[in-house]
Amino acid sequence: MAHIGTTGRISEESTEHAMLQALGSLLKVTLEPRTLVLPGNLRVEVEGIDPAESVLVQLVPYLGVPRSTHRMGALADMFKLVWLRGVLPTRPRLVMCVAEAQARFFTPASWPSAAATDLHIDIYSFRADGSLELVTR
Repeated sequence: MAHIGTTGRISEESTEHAMLQALGSLLKVTLEPRTLVLPGNLRVEVEGIDPAESVLVQLVPYLGVPRSTHRMGALADMFKLVWLRGVLPTRPRLVMCVAEAQARFFTPASWPSAAATDLHIDIYSFRADGSLELVTR
């Protein structure tokens, strides 16, 4: 069983906080950043998790011009989510939220989008007005 501790990494004024609030409202859960402590004292930070550990969230909040490093970061986050689903006993729902500019990496014809769908990761685009759009699944 994982032990959960608060990270305090996301400030209330940040885009990340707005993303978590919007997702929490949509999914009807309270999401907060946490550090999971797994067997072997392995520490893993997640940007959003609910108290029941039923939803895991990673964020890609970059608002500027999309770069390949952002895409690689998003792919690493997808890998992390899939791995955590396999080691957590709750088998949580996996969600990634990307800034609107970064959603171009998840067009229907892209392999990251197909991979997210096949791996059961919901990808949401966070728009400038604070709304969310499901871009996969």
